[in-house]
Order: sequence, then C-alpha cells, then structure tokens
Amino acid sequence: MLLAFTVNSFIYFSFGNIYSSKILNYADFSKQFHSGIYQYRILSGYLIFWIYETLSTLNIDYSIFKFRFLESRSEPQMYLSFYILNTIFLVLSAALLLFITETKNFIATNSEKILLVSVAVFAMAITQFVIVPYDVSSYFLIVLFFYFLLKYLEKNSDFNLIILVVILMISTLNRETSALSISLAATLLYSKYGLRKEMIKPVLILALTFIAVYFGMRFLHESFTTNDGNLLFQNFSEPKNILGFLFWMVFFLFTIIIAKDQHAKRNIILFHVFSIPYVLMCIYTGIMYEIRLYIPIFITSLLISRTDISKIH
Repeated sequence: MLLAFTVNSFIYFSFGNIYSSKILNYADFSKQFHSGIYQYRILSGYLIFWIYETLSTLNIDYSIFKFRFLESRSEPQMYLSFYILNTIFLVLSAALLLFITETKNFIATNSEKILLVSVAVFAMAITQFVIVPYDVSSYFLIVLFFYFLLKYLEKNSDFNLIILVVILMISTLNRETSALSISLAATLLYSKYGLRKEMIKPVLILALTFIAVYFGMRFLHESFTTNDGNLLFQNFSEPKNILGFLFWMVFFLFTIIIAKDQHAKRNIILFHVFSIPYVLMCIYTGIMYEIRLYIPIFITSLLISRTDISKIH
C-alpha cells in the first residue's frame, strides 16, 4: 500500500502531463463527462466532482505543489482531485491484491507474492499518462470481483452469487470494462466444472446483469452511444498505436512466462478468448497507445497465472 502511494505520488508530482492536459480543468472535464460514451461512466465521475468541491471548501495554497501545466486553463485543484481519487483506489487495489495472494488457492512464495503485486502496482501507475477518474477504480472493482469469485468457487451459495452481481452492477456503473469480470467468471468456472450448469447458470446471470445495467443507463439518458467513432485505421497505421499493440503482446507474454503450470497458461489464454468482444472494441474504437486499456486484462491474467483451481473444493 505504501508502494502504491509512493509510486503514484511520483507519477503525478514529478512529471508534467502531456496527454490529458486539455481536461485538467473543471469546465472541460465536465463537458467531456456529460457527452458520448463518458456520460455512462457515472460512478467515478461523480466522485471526482465531489472531491473537487470538497477541496473548494479548503484553504489550500496550490503553489506548494509546484505544478507545471502545458495548458493555461489547467487547474491545480482539478489535477489534485484526480491524484487523490486515483491514489486512494490504487492503494486499495494493492491491499486487495495482497489479500488474494494470501488465499490458499494462490501458489507463490512470499517473495513472489510481493513482486507480483508490485508489478501490478507499477503497471497501473505508469499507464496513468492518460488521466481519467474511472480507470484505477475499475481495476479495484475487477480485483474485488476476483476475490469474491474465489469465495463463490469454494461455496456455490446464492449469497456469494448475489455479492458478485452487486459488484458487477457497481462496476458497470463505473466503466464497461466490467464485462471482463464475466470473462473471468467464465474462465474459472469452466476450468472447475467444464460446460455444465454450474458454469452456465452463474455466467448467464452475470451477463444478464451487465446487459441490464449497460442498456438501462442508455435508456435513462435517452441515448444509445456505444463508442466515440471508428479508430481502426489509425490503430494500424500510426506508429504510437502500433507501439500500443507491442505493449499488449509483451505483457501478455509476461503472464504466460510466469504462469505456474500449463493449466494456468491455458486459463490465461481462455480468459483472453472470452475477452475478445472487449479486445475488438478496444481496437475498433479505442486508441491503442492508451495502454491502460490492457491493464484490467493484465492484472486479471497476473492473478490467474498463479491461481490453482484444483485446490478449490
């Protein structure tokens, strides 16, 4: 947790942000937040507004931070709001990752556990050259889903399934990457039960939950935007986006290399197969240079690489 706090503090206070400089003020961020695909990512959006307004009530001398911005419209208060929100969720993610590594299903030495969590922390931190309020919180919710999925695998109770449904609902209100939680559930349930009702029923319930929340928000907004345009050509033609593909490949291979055995490797590959709809949407409408898009897949694969389903009875 201290590592997460320290690394994230250096990321925010030691470097000038280039990529997200145009939304580092309240007016421009609010305009983006209430338009396009972003208007459905309500949870962290409202949290960032709440932090901003709370900071407004405090008599803070922002000159002590010695911020340097490329855009004259950038606000130290808005930048500090992003820092506070993302640092809190990064610290919570680090703690939760450590809890998962201490479960009986996670096969690793104490040194390996610390190093795996550290790799996840650094990956989440360095990809924040794209500053948004919903990424780090979405990682936390995906890891939280993983933790309670392990409990569901140990005891297939309705209560544990309800917890998973609630986490998925909250996660979907935050960002569409929540769909990866369904891919994770499908992977681990299939690994344990195969293609039987014990696997199909919970995955179907989770899928219906995601669909209900996903389309429910669009009905409420009377808008059905699913993406902000076709970026397919740019992703395969611009050097920086091709570099993004390289990041995906390298970090995928990293999880394969550290996997504990062939079964874990198959689960990582199976998870990626179940995640194909998300991957295709990233390639079609995302900017591949924004390597944050792969981080939820990477963190999940990192956990899968050392999770032994055979130990769950």
